[in-house]
Order: sequence, then structure tokens, then C-alpha cells
Amino acid sequence: MKLYYIEQTRAFRPRWLLEELEAPYELIHLDPQEREHKSPDYLKIHPLGSVPALFDEGQVILETIAICMHIADAHLDRGIAPQVGTAERAAYYQWLSFAVSTLEPCISDAYIRSFNLPPDRRHEAATPDEQEHFGWVITPLEQHLQGKKFVLGDRFTAADVVVAGVLDWADRCGFADYLGSGTEYLEAMRRRPAYERALG
Repeated sequence: MKLYYIEQTRAFRPRWLLEELEAPYELIHLDPQEREHKSPDYLKIHPLGSVPALFDEGQVILETIAICMHIADAHLDRGIAPQVGTAERAAYYQWLSFAVSTLEPCISDAYIRSFNLPPDRRHEAATPDEQEHFGWVITPLEQHLQGKKFVLGDRFTAADVVVAGVLDWADRCGFADYLGSGTEYLEAMRRRPAYERALG
């Protein structure tokens, strides 16, 4: 597998998952300052010039959640995802989708302002309106995580990579006070050796 990667982007999530699995992969760093992600060669891989992109066995896979699900299913024997057709698999789909489709849009603008804009245009925190909205939207996840070690209860799965990846962004750009039980969960995820390796 080849993972096209820029630091402080969604590409961290599949990198973290690959580290959890200790799966062999090649990390291809793209330099955003040099606009390597907008180069003609990379645009042939990802027409929007975004990351991540995964190359695996002759196929290019785009979109973070699709990449993480593909990696997990390629290692299903490792228990990193529930078996297809089970109730646990349905919950897995639910929280993967909730993280990227419902929760992440609440923090995307604040994250861009905090990290992606030129330094003179950055803001350090989410606005009060953004925080209030996030606090309301996170309620189902915050309640679900109470008393749980992982999203699916007693075992780590790719859903934890995606959910914790979104909460990590939220924590870094002004939503920390609204994480509730997600705070303890996120701290535990950040202590995982694979998370720390993926930061390197």
C-alpha cells in the first residue's frame, strides 16, 4: 500500500490505522508549501489535489472513510472491524458515518481557520455559535461513550480511529469544553503506541 500524506490532515487517520495493524506501507509525503498536492502527477491520482489517497494493488482509493474501511476489511482477520452482517457491524457503520458526516462538518471551518489559512488570517478558537452547535450535535456520541473503553465497547476498531480523529481535531481548535465523556476517551486513544508512531 502507498499512502499519500500531508501532516495535520485527514490522512493521519489511515496512517494511524496502518500503524495499529503494523501493516507494511509506503508513506509518500507531499509538501503543501511546494504545492506538491496540486502537481500534474498527483492530480492524476486525486483530481481534487486532496489527501489522503491510497494506492493498493493497482487501485486508487479516495476519501478517508473509504480508505479506512478498505484497510480494515483487508485485515478482517485481525478483528479491526466487525464481521459483515452482524449487529456490531451496523453500529460500526453508524459511528463511522456519524463522525465524518454529522460531527466533522461542525468543526471543519474552525479547523481551517486554526491551521490551514495563512498565519495572518488564522483564528485560534471556534466561535461561540460553533461551540454551541457542536455541543448539541456531539450529544449522541458523548452519551454513547459513557462507560465505554472503545466505540464498540470492549475492543478497538477502525471506528475508533475515525471517531478519535475527529475528536482530536475538535480538541485542537476550540471545542475541548464540549467533548464531555469524549475527553477521557480521546486521551486514552492518544496514549496508544500506534497513535504516537503515526505522529512521527
